[in-house]
Amino acid sequence: MSVDSVIELSGVTQRYGDLVALQGLDLQVNAGEFISIVGSSGCGKSTLLRLIAGLMPLSEGELRVNDKPVEGPGEDVGIAFQTSALLPWRNVEQNIALQLEIRKLPRARFEHELRRLIDLVGLKGFENHKPYELSGGMQQRVALCRALIHDPSLLLMDEPFGALDAMTREQLNLELQRIWMETGKTVVLITHSITEAVFLADRVVVLTARPGQIAEVVDVPVSRPRRFSGLSAPAFQQACDRVRSLMNAPGLD
Repeated sequence: MSVDSVIELSGVTQRYGDLVALQGLDLQVNAGEFISIVGSSGCGKSTLLRLIAGLMPLSEGELRVNDKPVEGPGEDVGIAFQTSALLPWRNVEQNIALQLEIRKLPRARFEHELRRLIDLVGLKGFENHKPYELSGGMQQRVALCRALIHDPSLLLMDEPFGALDAMTREQLNLELQRIWMETGKTVVLITHSITEAVFLADRVVVLTARPGQIAEVVDVPVSRPRRFSGLSAPAFQQACDRVRSLMNAPGLD
């Protein structure tokens, strides 16, 4: 693994009994990169994310995070899923702090970070609100804070905005880009949206249909910060077209 590499996959294959979900994946993700992963339903995107997170054992190959073999959930990893999974009886602060309780970290040590994150995602003034008092977008902001509160270097996101309306999704795309640019964290995002994948990522990993293999890694040579008003730029369109053509290729249906 290179000194700048955060994630390295070598020959990663994942099986569920006789079913091969992923086959022979080789990939390196460098520190501070934003990587999107796309592919048809059932191609193994979420399986790959869970492997990187250490939430399931690897069948075959080698998977390293921060130059260490993944053998379980990592201390330096944050995860955000499609559903916010907030506890209804806890307010915003308490839901964010749940991450600290699970990891047995003293809240007092992270109090400043909690306040900073709440400000960063625009939730100041809602600290004492319960989930039912928040919109879907605000709930996902809480979930994002919960994933970041212990200051992980690696953030894994599995379709975190997939259930939101288009306008809210775009707003959170901009928020995520801003947070990533301000924190310098390494981010791996699973998404079904080609536009979202290209808008946010430095590189887009396109997986084939099951068994998931890497069809191609598409570079996105578009300067930051990006705005949705720039979606018509040639470089952005070319990257989208390339990802779309790979998604429509034989074996990617």
